[in-house]
Amino acid sequence: QDAVPPFPSTQAKEILASELGLPGGAAALASTFRSLSTEPLAAASIGQVYRGTLHDGRTVAVKVQRPAILDEIGLDLYLLRLLTPLQTRISNAVNRLPTYDADIASAQALVDEWGRGFVAETDYLYEADNTESFAEAMARRGLGAVTSPAVVRELSSSRVLVTEWVDGTRLDLDASPDVPRLCGVAINAYLTML
Repeated sequence: QDAVPPFPSTQAKEILASELGLPGGAAALASTFRSLSTEPLAAASIGQVYRGTLHDGRTVAVKVQRPAILDEIGLDLYLLRLLTPLQTRISNAVNRLPTYDADIASAQALVDEWGRGFVAETDYLYEADNTESFAEAMARRGLGAVTSPAVVRELSSSRVLVTEWVDGTRLDLDASPDVPRLCGVAINAYLTML
């Protein structure tokens, strides 16, 4: 995920302007953002993130979905589903097991379920709902140290997610003596979510 190259920022900013309903394309983004990073700060398989400042002074993270990502996911899922019977037969043969129709059906059902989840991840409004639900669930369970960035609903859509900016460091890259305690908090939060 960390090694995914970004797509052109000009394209991302056109998508952002379109999703915000701004006539005039990317040039009109100044009506919403006092500033917006020229290049993404992070790129992943589904989208990339820019840092922005709104006119009210809030610093925000602006996540923009890759163009045509659903087409790419659809093709990948089609090919995966097409190859699932072959993979099931090969796996069973390597393990000296017979292959039954139920084996193939189960493997395809697993691919279908995985695909539904992956497609759902492309809906940033769904992600916004989950972000807010997560924060509420952690607060209800007394895990106030675990939170999520506030969603800026009026600037979010199915292809754009705007949240408050949160400075931080990945725990696996942090040398702080507080990392073991934070890992414990993260594991507690994860188990609570399950």
